[in-house]
Amino acid sequence: MSAVHETTSGRLRSGLASRPVESLLAPLLALALAACASGRGEQGAAGPPPGSIPAFVRTTGPCWIGGRITLDPSLRAQSQAEELANLSCDNVVLVMKTEDGSTKLVHADGVLAGGWGECHYQVTDVPPGSATFSGKVSALSIPDYRYALVSKVDFNAVKCGGSLASLNQQLDFVLTVPDVRGR
Repeated sequence: MSAVHETTSGRLRSGLASRPVESLLAPLLALALAACASGRGEQGAAGPPPGSIPAFVRTTGPCWIGGRITLDPSLRAQSQAEELANLSCDNVVLVMKTEDGSTKLVHADGVLAGGWGECHYQVTDVPPGSATFSGKVSALSIPDYRYALVSKVDFNAVKCGGSLASLNQQLDFVLTVPDVRGR
């Protein structure tokens, strides 16, 4: 009986001992086969150069452009009698002209508070290509040519499309007195 017991016990022991090895070898073999198969497929295909944008990432428009509008600190109202003391963000209008010939008026929101606050704007559907921004103040008591919106970017222009960075851009403006040269 003892021999039968040892044989049974031996069979169980050898069966249990081989199962962990088999359970470890099967996934490793599958992993090795998958690595070999994927390596063969990639050798013939030219992948994107390092640092480039993968093909599945969208880089064409429309783009999102937004930012803030502040008042030139030298123009901040010091009293209620000043012209800009009651100016609000509702009175600030951006004009966006795009390469495809379209024009869009963009209204700002926020609190200007006599120049001590700031306005915000955003355009979520800028078409691909170049877009230029200009602006004006639309208040009944202030002529729309008296003040101008100026950005730190040359010509208040942005380029939409072609790169990942162009999809979401910030363009801040300062409301100031226009720089009229030649007078």
